[in-house]
Amino acid sequence: MLNLNSIVQRAPDVIAAESGHDLVMVSVINGLYYGISDVARGIWEAIEHPKKVSDLIDDLTASYRIDRETCTRETISFLESLRAEELLQVSDGPVT
Repeated sequence: MLNLNSIVQRAPDVIAAESGHDLVMVSVINGLYYGISDVARGIWEAIEHPKKVSDLIDDLTASYRIDRETCTRETISFLESLRAEELLQVSDGPVT
């Protein structure tokens, strides 16, 4: 399970393209398409390079009107969804 110290990054085999305000992604591994927008798109863009979950939450709470507890819960839930679909790489090491 992800925690605030986990390091997350997009899986390298996911191709993404803009479609209006949305982002459409396809996983080369599972052949499925995904669409995201708004905050989810911002998270996807933020994890292009390895990022500590707590740093991601810091950035989100600074950018949006949301309390830290709610942001943490919803961000980790979204990241876990990405992980379940094999769209996310996770490590517990230092950000490089």
